[in-house]
Amino acid sequence: MDVNEELSDLFDVITSFNIEARYPDYKKEFYKKCTKEFTVKYIDKITKIRLWLLKQIEK
Repeated sequence: MDVNEELSDLFDVITSFNIEARYPDYKKEFYKKCTKEFTVKYIDKITKIRLWLLKQIEK
């Protein structure tokens, strides 16, 4: 996995989770987005990124 535009966009989305979950104005809307399907989708993507990052550290 290279850091391409798709991965960069995914990092932007993941970063937005932190912002949306942290600030009260965004929290309610963020919770509405967090369906089971949404959550499973991003947990899977984040898990793959984590494994890729760990491999990068080993190099």
